[in-house]
Amino acid sequence: MYPVYLEAARYQGVSEAEKSFRFALEAEKIHAKLYREAKEYVDQGRDMPIKGKVWICPVCGHTYIGEEPPERCPVCGAPRSMYRGF
Repeated sequence: MYPVYLEAARYQGVSEAEKSFRFALEAEKIHAKLYREAKEYVDQGRDMPIKGKVWICPVCGHTYIGEEPPERCPVCGAPRSMYRGF
């Protein structure tokens, strides 16, 4: 759905909506990769190992697994200090 919404926002010239949908689209690509990885473990009857924490950027939803989040969000550019760890 995000590619269609992104194109509609571009067509209508609504830059903030375009930015929001672009962030969502990029974050969902990362989420899809994580879901596929987790499913591989589930299919083997195992839990996916997580080293560190799951870090979420509250601006765009970028998800990162590790000891520390990136210095800057690769999707929206938010600083490390904004990430929330779980």
